[in-house]
Amino acid sequence: MHQIWQNEMQRIEFRDILLLSCDMESPMPQRFLNPRSLFLTAIFLIAIIAGIVPVAAESVSYIQVNSVPSGAMACLDHYTCFITPTTFSTTPNSYHSITFYKDGYLSYTSQSVYAAGPNVTTNILVTLASIPSQTGSLDLDANPTDAAIWVDNLYYGTTPQIIGGLSAGTHTLVLKKAGYYDYTESFMIVGGQTSTLYPGLTHYSTASAYGDIQIQSYPVGAAVYVNNNYMGTTISSAALYITQLAPGSYPVRITLANYQPYTVTAVVTADGVYDIRANLVPVTPGATPGTHGQITVRSNPSGANIYLDNAYRGLTPLTLVDIPQGSHTILLKMNGYQDWQSSVNVPAQSSTDVSGTLIANIAQPTPTAVVTQPAPLQPQTPVSVISIISAIGICGAAVLVYRKKE
Repeated sequence: MHQIWQNEMQRIEFRDILLLSCDMESPMPQRFLNPRSLFLTAIFLIAIIAGIVPVAAESVSYIQVNSVPSGAMACLDHYTCFITPTTFSTTPNSYHSITFYKDGYLSYTSQSVYAAGPNVTTNILVTLASIPSQTGSLDLDANPTDAAIWVDNLYYGTTPQIIGGLSAGTHTLVLKKAGYYDYTESFMIVGGQTSTLYPGLTHYSTASAYGDIQIQSYPVGAAVYVNNNYMGTTISSAALYITQLAPGSYPVRITLANYQPYTVTAVVTADGVYDIRANLVPVTPGATPGTHGQITVRSNPSGANIYLDNAYRGLTPLTLVDIPQGSHTILLKMNGYQDWQSSVNVPAQSSTDVSGTLIANIAQPTPTAVVTQPAPLQPQTPVSVISIISAIGICGAAVLVYRKKE
């Protein structure tokens, strides 16, 4: 059959195909009017299309996510967010982060989610825990300071920092800073109390031969990929640290909604820091600029729940991307603190910073029940026999005196 196909295709001259595609108004060659030639030409075109479609499909893998309860906001690599259940398409053979947010529930991050080969679907199911009625806090600093903070795979800014809204129990702390080994520690939180940590970071040894990449972008809120693996999101006033890298070349890709991807090859050297400052270019520059911007929301303490126009969006600090230009309302909430609210105007293709200081609720004194004690009974002195006889005698004498008078 394959040989018959080759023989028939050889009989269709290239001159005929060219005439068919480029000179539709001229009479068709008689050879092309032959039904067999038309049939084989159609088969040829279908084969070309069938060869292209699988190639396009093979460049995508899928991550199917769901949550209990459903209806949570799931964000792939921070900036691609949909309501569960949903399916994300992404680059095959790459690692990603998926964060789940739902009002009334603790946020949860699935780190290092592997997107397998082409056309392969990876399934993720997460059970969210309700926010407890009483949470605790972490008062954190480090030596040296200005280290990036990750608690349970969620970013909480840089040291020094007070982190609130933590559930009682064990948590995992990771600190990152260029030039230093990553610091990891487990710590306990007690509801209604503040734990204190002040760890010291260790500088790279000469033998380690590690280097780092630090990245900032304008605008902020961009997702950063190294070797197609998600590494974090840029935020204003602090660099994103990618640490403990062996010397060599690393392809870096920085993406943000409504902006062109920024790519660069970072050359990492032992004990060196490769600095990337990416100025992102809008997809629609010129006379018709984009109509969306970004909002970076912070709070003191960190870890407050963010509501944008009454819609829950996550925990501080967080950069909200792809926000329509104009006026918006930011509401911050945290257990044990008064709500904080502010209006913010978002310019197109620009980043706006919002920072709220939360005021702790004043603890109301517990009413004390007042119990009235009965007055103690006074001890009574026993009456002696002599006293009784004396009383009887006095009464008898009084009676005799009374009778004599009569």
